[in-house]
Amino acid sequence: MMARRGKDDPTGLGLYSGWAWAWPVNRRIIYNRASVDLQGNPWDPKRALIKWDADKKAWVGDVPDGPAPPMGTDGKFPFIMKPDGVASIFGPGLAEGPFPEHYEALECPVEANAMSKQRVNPTIKIFGDKMDVYASCDARFPFVGTTYRVSEHWQTGCMTRHCSWLLEMQPQNFVEISFELGKELGLKNGETVIVSSARGEVKAVALVSERFKPFKISNSTVHQVGLPWHFGWQFPEDGSGYDSANLLTPNVGDANTMIPESKAFMVNVRKA
Repeated sequence: MMARRGKDDPTGLGLYSGWAWAWPVNRRIIYNRASVDLQGNPWDPKRALIKWDADKKAWVGDVPDGPAPPMGTDGKFPFIMKPDGVASIFGPGLAEGPFPEHYEALECPVEANAMSKQRVNPTIKIFGDKMDVYASCDARFPFVGTTYRVSEHWQTGCMTRHCSWLLEMQPQNFVEISFELGKELGLKNGETVIVSSARGEVKAVALVSERFKPFKISNSTVHQVGLPWHFGWQFPEDGSGYDSANLLTPNVGDANTMIPESKAFMVNVRKA
């Protein structure tokens, strides 16, 4: 399969559309029709993301974000997810709008928002169950935790954590940490650790990785760690697959869609 991959990139922009697939239709750049004028000509002809072929009545280059012709003919403006088809800074209809603002996560390692006097979004949904306790700038939980998928479990946890053959391919939950944090904690690859938050704790295998690097924030060093969230309690029967990382995450919903804030929270890591 690797030999069949396309190794060329006619655009010169690093798209490599024939090398690997980009969900959902192999489009590399969202709203890519904004890179052309009303007649479909690239704003920068030397670096054409897409362009309109008037003879073939088709787009050339990246998969167009919407198949409509250019606006100068009988087409549509490029921002197809907006009713007016154009980009905007002013965003009416949002709970915390209308202008974009940066807020820190509810749990974070800093006491102040460097970009605003308002540290946390005041309109977020904080759920009130007895398990929903939170800890920021707490010495018990000094590291920023995040969650992600692995390729063997590339779907929701409900669909994958109860499939024994997927567990065979990725048999145990792990926590990915930087070399710097591994040295600081005296951890090596393969050691069993406990990752804890204000809400609970999970067992995981330490994975010391170059992918994670320490952050420098307000003259302090902040470490981040990451765990997949696909593991559960059905397989194997002795529980050696370990628990789901969702036991650690806070139940905080964003102000507009209530999507949970599970990509940034505070944890500790210690040897089991």
